[in-house]
Amino acid sequence: MAVLYIVGAAQAFFLPFLILNKKGKSFADYVLTAWFVLIGLALLAYYLEVNGVAAKYPVFLGFSTCFALLLGPISYVYVLGITSTQRAFRPAMALHALPYLFFTTVVFIQLFVFSGSSVEADRLMIEDPEAPIYRVMGLLRVFLGPIYLLACLVILRRHTRRIRSEFSYIGDIDLRWLRKVMLSLIVIWLTVVVVNIAGNFNDWLPIEWGDHLIYLMVTAAVFFVGFYGIRQQVIFSPVEPDRGRDTGGPDSKAPAHYRKSSLTAEKSRTLLNQLLHHMEDEKPYLDGRISLNDLAGQLGISTNHLSQVINENLGKSFYDFINEHRVAMVKQKLAEPECQRANLLTIACDCGFNSKSSFNEVFKKHTGLTPSQYRKQLKP
Repeated sequence: MAVLYIVGAAQAFFLPFLILNKKGKSFADYVLTAWFVLIGLALLAYYLEVNGVAAKYPVFLGFSTCFALLLGPISYVYVLGITSTQRAFRPAMALHALPYLFFTTVVFIQLFVFSGSSVEADRLMIEDPEAPIYRVMGLLRVFLGPIYLLACLVILRRHTRRIRSEFSYIGDIDLRWLRKVMLSLIVIWLTVVVVNIAGNFNDWLPIEWGDHLIYLMVTAAVFFVGFYGIRQQVIFSPVEPDRGRDTGGPDSKAPAHYRKSSLTAEKSRTLLNQLLHHMEDEKPYLDGRISLNDLAGQLGISTNHLSQVINENLGKSFYDFINEHRVAMVKQKLAEPECQRANLLTIACDCGFNSKSSFNEVFKKHTGLTPSQYRKQLKP
C-alpha cells in the first residue's frame, strides 16, 4: 500500500511542471502549484513515516507535523485568486500561514531543544493531548481545514451571483468543478475529523488504519484536482481604469450599492436609450463571450454605470439582459420559413449562444418551453 503514497507524491510533484508550462498563467495557477507541492511533501513524509525513515531523521517530522495547517489556507487563497481580478500576491495572504509557522517552530523546539530519548518519544509528546499547546495544535490540524473550505464554498456561491452581473455566459466560468473539488476535500476533512475522534481522542479505531484511509483519499484528490485545475482559464481580467468601477462607487449586490453613484436619473435614462439603440443597431449579443466590461467599452462608459442602468431601469442582471436579446433573435429566426428545418444548435450559435446546455436552459427560462417545443408550437 505504501507504494500508492509515493505514486501520489510523484504525481503531485509532476503536475506543477504542467501548470507552469501553461500559457497565460494566473496568480491562481501559482497557488495551485504550491498546493500540489505541499500535498506531494505530505505524501512523501507519510511514506517515509510508514517505512520508518522519519524516525531516523526528525527534520521530516518537524516540517510535516503541521502540514495540515497550510492545506486549508492555500485552498482558500486559490479560490480567492480564481474568482477575482487579483493577479498578484498580497502580503496579507501570508497571515494565513502564521499558525503553521508558529506550531512548526514549537515542534522543532521540542525535537532539537527539549528532545526526549528518541524521535518516537518526541512524536508521542507532540501528539499528547494532555499538553495544552499540543492539544491546541491537534485541534487546529483537524478543524482549521474544514473551516477554510466552508469559507471557500461561501466565496464560490458569491462568485455564481457575480458572474451573472458581469458575463453573458456562465457555462465554463461558473466553477461548478471547483465546488465539486471543495466538496470532495470537505469529505476528506470530515474523514480526518472522524478518524481523530475515533482514533486519537478515543480507542475505537487503530490510528494506522485511519491514517492509511486519509492518505489514500488525499492521493485520489491529487488526480481529481489536477484533472480540473490545470485546464482552468482566467475568469476575471484586471479592470481597466477608464472602464472600471467609479472611485468611491458601490460594490455590493443590494440596491443600496448605487446610493453613492454619480449617475443621475436623467443621465441613467440617456444611457439606457444609448444602450438599447446600440443593442438594436450593433447586436453585440451575437458575440458569445461578451462581458459587461466589453459592452461598457463599446459604449464608452464605466462598468458600474452600465450595470446600474441595466439593474435599475430594467430590473435585470447583465446575464439576463443579453440572453433575452439572444432568445428574441432565436424566436425571430424560428418564425422564418427558411429556418424551419435548420438545426437548432446552429441557430443558437448564430444568435450568440455558445453551448447547447446554456441555450436550452436560457430559452426555457424566458419562454417556458424548450426550443424543440417552441418550434413545434409554431407549425400550422
